Amino acid sequence: MVMKNIEMKEFINEMANQYTMQFNVYREEKLGKTELDFYAEFQRRDEKYLMTKTIKVWSVENQQYAFVKSQANGISTEDIKQFAKEIDTRIKEFVPAKRDHMSTYFVGFIVTNQPVDKKVMKEVRKARKLQFLNYGLHGWADRYIAIVDLTERKVYVNNKGREFVKGFEDALLKGEARV
Repeated sequence: MVMKNIEMKEFINEMANQYTMQFNVYREEKLGKTELDFYAEFQRRDEKYLMTKTIKVWSVENQQYAFVKSQANGISTEDIKQFAKEIDTRIKEFVPAKRDHMSTYFVGFIVTNQPVDKKVMKEVRKARKLQFLNYGLHGWADRYIAIVDLTERKVYVNNKGREFVKGFEDALLKGEARV
């Protein structure tokens, strides 16, 4: 069933608004040469103290980034690889070089209203990169690429990245009631 009632830009705007509840959202940004509709940033810091705040036992920082771009024409495997490369080359810009850093998750979303080819689905399912920072002493960065297919109302991603695309899946199911 083709999603006709919800335009692609309207869907992306709705997703950006949902992210604003817990994330910092930056609209119409660039990631290298890639034009983004928005990107969302979440940062969390946890600390454990012994009796007073002057005696810190441990602290960890976790981050999550979602880079969202729309693509009205068909998606190729080269588009997936290029988007992944753009994210990978900028990981160090987004990850703090601190001992307290534990993990940062990057998810690149490509929203399309064109059918997705089986080769592209296969490429997306293997488009995951785990990078240990400073031999794991400063945590790790984990990158996924996801395709949001508005025609089929599906999100394609590596199985480990499924938890990060839940909001997009829910929005697609919610939109089904309007059609």
